[in-house]
Amino acid sequence: MIKVNWRLLLLLPLLLTTFLIFKFATLDGDNNPEIANIGGEKSIIGGIGKPKSLVDQVQEEGGASSESKCYYDNQCTLPQMLFRVRSETDSQPPFACLNDIKLFDTDNIGRGINAAILNGTTGDIIEKATFDVTASDEKLMTWLLKVPHASLLVAASFGDVAEHVSRQSRQLFAAFGAQKIDNWRVGNAYAIIGQRGIRRGEAHETVAKFLEENTQQKLFEGCFDLPIAEIGGEVELKIDGPPVHRADESKLAELGAFEADLLQQNKDVEYGGKWKNCGMDRPCNEADTIPVHFFSGEHKDDHPKMCIGGRMLFDKDLNSAGRGLNLAMLEPKTGKVTAVAHFDTYEDESHGLEEWLDAVPTGYIVAVVSFDEASNQLSDMARRIFYEMGSSMIDRLKFRASWYFVGQKGIGAYTPFEDLNIPQGNNWANPIHTSFCLPKSLHKWAGRRDTSSSMTSSASNDVRNLPKRHFCAKYDRHEEFCGAANLDSPIMPRHLSDEQRSSDAIFNVPILVASGLAPDSLRITLESLLNQEGLNTQMVLVTYDKEYSENADLVSLFHVKSVAIQSNGSYNAHLLLSLSNAFSIFPDASSVLVIEEDVTLSTDWLHYFSSIYEPYKADSTVDLALAFNSNGFIDTSGDGQTVYRIKNHLPIGSYLMKRDLYEKHIRLREFCCTERGNWDLRESISLVPAMSRIEIQVDELEKKNVLFRRNRTATQQNYLINTEFETSEEYLTHLNQLVQNTKKSIPITEIQSIGCEAWADQLDRQLKSILLTYSAKSEVESIFECWKMYWTPKILRSNRVFRFSLHQAIEVIIVADNLKIK
Repeated sequence: MIKVNWRLLLLLPLLLTTFLIFKFATLDGDNNPEIANIGGEKSIIGGIGKPKSLVDQVQEEGGASSESKCYYDNQCTLPQMLFRVRSETDSQPPFACLNDIKLFDTDNIGRGINAAILNGTTGDIIEKATFDVTASDEKLMTWLLKVPHASLLVAASFGDVAEHVSRQSRQLFAAFGAQKIDNWRVGNAYAIIGQRGIRRGEAHETVAKFLEENTQQKLFEGCFDLPIAEIGGEVELKIDGPPVHRADESKLAELGAFEADLLQQNKDVEYGGKWKNCGMDRPCNEADTIPVHFFSGEHKDDHPKMCIGGRMLFDKDLNSAGRGLNLAMLEPKTGKVTAVAHFDTYEDESHGLEEWLDAVPTGYIVAVVSFDEASNQLSDMARRIFYEMGSSMIDRLKFRASWYFVGQKGIGAYTPFEDLNIPQGNNWANPIHTSFCLPKSLHKWAGRRDTSSSMTSSASNDVRNLPKRHFCAKYDRHEEFCGAANLDSPIMPRHLSDEQRSSDAIFNVPILVASGLAPDSLRITLESLLNQEGLNTQMVLVTYDKEYSENADLVSLFHVKSVAIQSNGSYNAHLLLSLSNAFSIFPDASSVLVIEEDVTLSTDWLHYFSSIYEPYKADSTVDLALAFNSNGFIDTSGDGQTVYRIKNHLPIGSYLMKRDLYEKHIRLREFCCTERGNWDLRESISLVPAMSRIEIQVDELEKKNVLFRRNRTATQQNYLINTEFETSEEYLTHLNQLVQNTKKSIPITEIQSIGCEAWADQLDRQLKSILLTYSAKSEVESIFECWKMYWTPKILRSNRVFRFSLHQAIEVIIVADNLKIK
């Protein structure tokens, strides 16, 4: 006989009722996304007895942050004011508060310098502005120059923009009491409360690494009296040094310099209707997360939906939502949508999609939802880029599959914010239908780290150079540059050790790098360029062949401007177009420093040009100043202190070129240099160093050129340049003295009978100089040929005195036998 447990029978209805209540309580709302949660939406809260996913954990993380809130403080007594300023962190944008007024917030902050000017007595806000300094900081300087005396300045950087803020801009900040700004470099954020007229160092400033955990270095707050320090007498704001030549931003845009920069394109994002919490019952923690919703559509006559931050971004007739992939780009620290795009990857090739994904700045978030069919024309390269952004499912995206994904450029890890539904047969897959709170800092939730040796940082807490990591993941030819020891090293110019040189005019001369086709060579050139003390990256322009996208990606790592050039394939045409671009982008510059392909700069390259720049500029007979001595071979190179004045020496490798020469003799030409150094220019004087400041890498074919048959030498340190080259009169006087003081001379005909090598070997090494005399220019030609040195008929015809050195000690002066120097 079965015994009935009456207590258990009475308990069963109660358990069933409890279960049904729980079941209905956890169901989502009705199916209308415009009203409530979406039926069938994937749960974002882990169930009982079910392990929580990473997405589940995100939803339960932390409460609202009060750090960025603005409020009154009763401890501040009138007329004191509460200021709270925090520089940018790894996961949050900067903010600034005046009492309960937020000066910067996620709606009005932008990449670059965000600044507010306040009345220095009342604290009333006069003006707020944002300056994107990536192309030029000229607008920032113009704005600072107009700030009234005694006004308060509250400013904060957003984005890794330190190397785009010039020395001249930093000088203007010093007028507001700034001092720490001089130490602001790559990988750091900057913020200031200053006042025009206070002494240098009296402003409240912070320079802190983005990943620095010490919040005290990032946040400063307190009750401030106004003025914040003693204000001196009014002094006109001005920039020390020569006139500032900045790039013409409109010309840069015209030449397509911003085509690969989605942030510079300034295309407005069209928003649809508001949708509270993107369909979720509970609001997200807005300090750290963003509400999002993805719907991939149920059939081909439906339409995709994407909601971000409580606003519809893709919907019917909104932002071209449709078949293929629908994408949005977000600034991760503000959650602000900065660009949207749609690509029909069923019918169209993926080239446009690849370009768009490549143009996403490193660190930015990309959200994607598919609709209808998105795999048919999706290229392997596009899949690779999605993989690099954190997708673990992209390789399984097949015909009529449904997919959503949120990743981050340069994350080097899988993100948990992705799902893929695979169809059965030829049917459409079940739709993606999900809403959740997306964290602004995705790397915290990364599921897979790239553990390959070349992509692993030496310490987990090191600052990661995300742009460089992305580049190295994409291209595998740069072994040392991308090696583990260098992977996260910052890319920035060498610090100027002598601050008294900060106003040198050379720092305001545009530098043109006319790159060739080899990315390795361009990288070496740019690395040697950034090794120049005091380099102003605002003045650097790199031109590259439009067909070689790797060069464009490489240039972006070095914080310099770049323009793609569509040439006919010859370096001759490329160089001419590059010169045209440089002189038009910097319309006020009287000269341009040129670096040709395959050039590595000595560490004193810029210092050398600084030493000769003023005499070069002042002398109307001088068109060019070279960094390359065509006869700077190991056995014929001069010393690092001497500069020659040579008529009609052609530009080779790297040189200063005057605008007047370009405009009158080069601009309208169809060719300049069918081979290296083979220019046809007007009669003029070139300044040429006795010892080269560059090295030129050449291939086997070019080694047949007399310039590269033998080993060369270049300087390895800074030299104090002798001044005798500065004017024609001084140089002729020096040559006369040199000839008169040289005690030993020999006719070239005598050397010809002995043989130049035998003669050189028997020379007294104690000699400082020796004269070689000629009666005909053919004898000079024979000497150049004998020592395998470079010459041109035009150089021989135009000059009466020729100089080189033997054994790096004995100066050889070749003069006519009548010894009259004019």
